[in-house]
Amino acid sequence: MLECLVLQAEGLYNSALFASDGQVLVGRVFKEGKGYQALLVDKEKGIALILGGKGDEGLYSVKECGHVYVAVGHSGDRALFLFYEKASGRVRSFVGPKGILWQTDCNYAVGGAKEKLWHLFLVDLKNKKGRALSVGEHLYAYSLAKFDGGYVLVGRIGQEGNYDSFILWMDPKMKPLRALRSTWRGNDYLRYTNGSWAVGRLEIEGDSEGFIVGVEGLESLLYRRQGFDYFRCVDSELTLIAGEGEDGSGVRKSLLVHQGHGLLLGEYFSAVRFYHEKDNTAYGYVYVGGKAYAFRVRNPQLKAEFKYQIEEKPLRWKSFKLKVEKDFMEFRSINFPITKASYLWEDCKRLY
Repeated sequence: MLECLVLQAEGLYNSALFASDGQVLVGRVFKEGKGYQALLVDKEKGIALILGGKGDEGLYSVKECGHVYVAVGHSGDRALFLFYEKASGRVRSFVGPKGILWQTDCNYAVGGAKEKLWHLFLVDLKNKKGRALSVGEHLYAYSLAKFDGGYVLVGRIGQEGNYDSFILWMDPKMKPLRALRSTWRGNDYLRYTNGSWAVGRLEIEGDSEGFIVGVEGLESLLYRRQGFDYFRCVDSELTLIAGEGEDGSGVRKSLLVHQGHGLLLGEYFSAVRFYHEKDNTAYGYVYVGGKAYAFRVRNPQLKAEFKYQIEEKPLRWKSFKLKVEKDFMEFRSINFPITKASYLWEDCKRLY
């Protein structure tokens, strides 16, 4: 069952949830007269925080780190990260150069820094400084995970409309060890990795197929069917995949995949943006009655609507080199206005 997040405050519309960890969910919500603002939901306290100015804010990743949570995203056209203290509820926010941060652990955040081209953006959260790595093409990371004592990053490299997936292995200090790109003749990229698997999409024969790569062995799989598919997250055992996929009418809906069988959720446009494996809960957004609502699906029960044709897709991975474009890119403290709101979860069907 899809449960929609209902924020009990005037002037808040079109919410979405993009990530969760521990007792905190993050995303964004539209605030009347202000534009999109960052959304942070504290399940333990039972409150939602709406943070931002007039520049459009959003949070795309959150991680529980001892007595604080770290969340990352953007404020307007600038990269953003913040610390949310569990006990006091205090928020400390920091904005950096033009760019966006897509994911974080407790030490680093990754994303893209924007100049003439997008550059890979690595941020040391403790020192509040970033580093941009370049290759002469667009390059940015969507996701990072621990791997073999260091890190692995995934994302996309290339030109608009003709991206390659990349996998980048890093040492514990975020120095590159090995970098590979897919060299697929069409558009493909990787959106998420858990350190064992990476998922995304690959365009072939005029269609977008769900795409999976083994991080260690580079084995590649396509999940094929008629219609657009985009894998956004995967569990550690490759038993549950989530994202978005088209129905028979061409409407993109929330997608859950289990053992090669797929299920689409929601009546209208929607997407799963994150799956929390420990809680067995998927989060995202769904349009209901012309408005978007953040949603959750707890303990999803998969009643298969269709079956994928799963194909091995060996790719000719090619190494590439990175150079430091800019170093010691600073972040500055910023005090956002914060609004608190209560919330509840309702069956989305009741909102039609």
